[in-house]
Amino acid sequence: MHTTRLKFVALTLAAVATGCNCRGSGPMASLPDLRAEDLDGAVLSVIDAVACPTLDENKLPVRDVFPDLKRVRITNNGRVLAKAKLSITGPDAATFELRVAGGDGGAFVKAAVPYELDVEALSSVEVQVAFSPRMSGAATAQLTIDDQVAETTMDPVISLVGTGLALPPQPTLETGVEYEDGGFSQCTLEALFGDCELTWPLVQFDTASTRRVVIRNRGCPALKVTSLKIVSDLRAMTPSQDFRLVSPPAPSSTSPLSLNKADGTEAIEATIEFKPVDTGPGNEVRSGYLIVDTNDLANMSPMQQPGVLGLRGEALRPALSATPTSCDFSRTSDLCGNTTKLPDRARFIVRNDGNGAVRISEVKFKSSGSASGGQNGRFSLASNPNGMTINPGSAITLEVTHSDMPTYVIDELSLKSVFVQGGAAAGDVSFALFGGRQPCLDTVDEVNFNNPMTPTSAQSFFIRNQRRFPDGGTDSSQCGTLIINQIGMDPSPFFSLIDPKIAANTPVPPGGMVETAIQYNKPPSGGMQVGKLKILTNDPFFGPPVGTKEINVISASPFDPPPQAVLKGCVPAMLINDPNCTVSGVEVQMTVNLSTITANPKTVRLSAFDSSDFDGMTMRKPAEFQFRLNNPIPAGATASNLSPNTRGTVDQATLTLPATGLYRVQLQVWDNRGQASQPVNLNINVLP
Repeated sequence: MHTTRLKFVALTLAAVATGCNCRGSGPMASLPDLRAEDLDGAVLSVIDAVACPTLDENKLPVRDVFPDLKRVRITNNGRVLAKAKLSITGPDAATFELRVAGGDGGAFVKAAVPYELDVEALSSVEVQVAFSPRMSGAATAQLTIDDQVAETTMDPVISLVGTGLALPPQPTLETGVEYEDGGFSQCTLEALFGDCELTWPLVQFDTASTRRVVIRNRGCPALKVTSLKIVSDLRAMTPSQDFRLVSPPAPSSTSPLSLNKADGTEAIEATIEFKPVDTGPGNEVRSGYLIVDTNDLANMSPMQQPGVLGLRGEALRPALSATPTSCDFSRTSDLCGNTTKLPDRARFIVRNDGNGAVRISEVKFKSSGSASGGQNGRFSLASNPNGMTINPGSAITLEVTHSDMPTYVIDELSLKSVFVQGGAAAGDVSFALFGGRQPCLDTVDEVNFNNPMTPTSAQSFFIRNQRRFPDGGTDSSQCGTLIINQIGMDPSPFFSLIDPKIAANTPVPPGGMVETAIQYNKPPSGGMQVGKLKILTNDPFFGPPVGTKEINVISASPFDPPPQAVLKGCVPAMLINDPNCTVSGVEVQMTVNLSTITANPKTVRLSAFDSSDFDGMTMRKPAEFQFRLNNPIPAGATASNLSPNTRGTVDQATLTLPATGLYRVQLQVWDNRGQASQPVNLNINVLP
């Protein structure tokens, strides 16, 4: 049995005045001038509506179908009230319903047509027309908006074109699972099981991967999704530990998801996450089920598709591990993977602890970016393992050699792998390498400028290559050459490095010292400032990252923020009981009618009385004030109509109003140290 599915058509004209349209001089003042527009202001002549039929093919009512609502704005560009008479006529007029504001909370309610509506001069109103077809197919009618004035001949007429949808007259669930190429299957009652199973091939344990499911309503009435739950088995309905619903938020019977063709929400996507937890070998394949509960009567059983989707994931263990993971070739106690210390040679064991064969896909030293060698030949590989396959439970031996030199160097060797089956990333390992005599980076741990009095100040900063002892003594006899790879300040408006600067890769011999300087730029407002000086060297004692030492740079000055400007305006009548224009004063925007000011010349008092200056301890008044009349200035007025308009100690000014228009006044204030406030503005709209 084939029945139609409804999509909504509605015409909305909400009776809310929106103000002057101001699109021209309009018709003669004695006549209304009605226009029918969409909400963007374009002339509206045709409305196309689509909705589900309210009756099925057996003429029985269909539940949960809704009209298609279209909104129309009626604008009166004339300068007199319009008595708009709205009527719907035509062969299918009964399928269109007029709705006007008037319900609780401004809701729209059905109105009998013809319906008369007042549209004030130079104003707009909105109403609604709902399209509710009784059957599938085309429907036509027209909406006429008559101003009921014989002298006007251009009454708006809107053609109403409706289409009743030919969809099933009951909610009908259809689902689909995402393919690896991004497309979706179609899972219906008759679908193959493969179209109803969402799969995750080769996901590492404890790694999250997401796939999507489409939930669609193929019927005309609204499909209400009351539950989305994921279980590990359908009998016990045990919640799954490996799969979870990411989005949308889980619906309920009291707050269902409504999928409705009429308003364009017939389909949604749900995102499912697979994050397998490693519980030991032999348990790599995980399964579960997504259960979609709806009001589709043909899909009420929890054991059938499309309301049940299979979930299947194949988990992989992170494959690579290594022992050891570092070697200091110059330290006698570090065996570097050997049973006894071998000069300048390290042996690392790389194992595949996973459940799939892996292939080494990349080998490189961090310093060179390649496998040919690191630190200018100080480190090298006895043989390159790139391309080698390691089966589950097997291992390879990686040998690294070192060329001994006094200068201490640091490097890192990294190996990456992929699974032989599928090529997915299978994990990586890295090895920290050290060689040479270790340097002895020595600096202060903090630079404190305390409370400098001048706007700028500087301090010397020294980097030494020595060891310090608790008793104050030093020693450099066991130190190697210190290489200062880089030194710099984190970006800061307050602190910077100045001459003498230390060049990159500067060597400092044992017992030696280099110098630079830090400059502090004191902000006018004072307060505490914090910066960070970073030194990157070849001393592995500091980090992370290895070889990095950070020094805090601080300064603390008395807090003295800029003053705050407050600008208010008062007409003479306000000043009788409020001479400082503080209580009755108006900020930001004020309107002045010249006819209400009896004194001549007509003026407005401008007051900065409420402006303030806080120096960190005491609230006081700013030291200086400046009132300014900004352009554009109304015709007939000049900047001299504001007095005073220069920077001074007076906190009030007078604005003379020789003409109507918009006067733009600005105020800025200063404290006793010359800090300026942010400017504030007052727009004074002067009317006759």
